[in-house]
Amino acid sequence: IEDKPRFAHRGLLLDTSRHYLSKTNILRNLDAMAQNKLNVFHWHIVDDQSFPYQSKAFPDLSAKGAYSPNHVYTQADIAEVIQFARLRGIRVVAEFDSPGHTQSWGKGQAGLLTQCYSGGQATGNYGPVDPTLNTTFPFLQQFFSEVAHVFPDHYVHLG
Repeated sequence: IEDKPRFAHRGLLLDTSRHYLSKTNILRNLDAMAQNKLNVFHWHIVDDQSFPYQSKAFPDLSAKGAYSPNHVYTQADIAEVIQFARLRGIRVVAEFDSPGHTQSWGKGQAGLLTQCYSGGQATGNYGPVDPTLNTTFPFLQQFFSEVAHVFPDHYVHLG
């Protein structure tokens, strides 16, 4: 009998930005993925609603952008999830939705988002990441350099 998967990419996406899942539940999902021969865990970890990824370089992103201090994935949590997945033949592809869908980013990184105006007056609302600021690209470079070291996969999804 010759048996092999029909598709090389057999994945599952979990959106833990909008719907926080405990590390225990993520690990249970990874076990179920392995039992069903799925090999890519697409971890939608950050979006408008919350920023549960704990950055070493920018700790205020999760401190101010997560739903609560109890709804954060520490660096140790992430390393455990990646190792748990790796031992089951599962890649972890992280998604950091940007440059749009970044409302949660702005809570912990002042001056990152685009100010919205109506009739020439600031509305107090903010749009996506502001590419016109001199601080934006150094921030993004430092942040995504960290992400590249934390998540060993060749790809990061930007939404």
